[in-house]
Amino acid sequence: MTEKVKTLDHRLLKQRCVACGYDGALLRDRRIEQCPSCGCDLHERPLRSYAEMEGLLGEPISVHSPFVDPEHQERMIHRWLAFLFLSMVGLLAIAYLCAAALAV
Repeated sequence: MTEKVKTLDHRLLKQRCVACGYDGALLRDRRIEQCPSCGCDLHERPLRSYAEMEGLLGEPISVHSPFVDPEHQERMIHRWLAFLFLSMVGLLAIAYLCAAALAV
């Protein structure tokens, strides 16, 4: 259940490494390129706070699920349409063959 957040604890706003959670003094100056604790590349995976990761700050990133790729969803729709079309062709062929067999 989601509720409106009225206050945020300052610990939730502290930016940390997204790989290991390290939030030490070496990360505060932002001059390093890798996390000193785990070696995570900070340019590829920038520092984020728990509030940012949980969506407590700002607008949500997307209404759709982050696990559904739009291209994958489009391919899935095309597959279902092809399946329905071929099913209808199959049913028409069966109906035609039944009508031909009964007409004899």
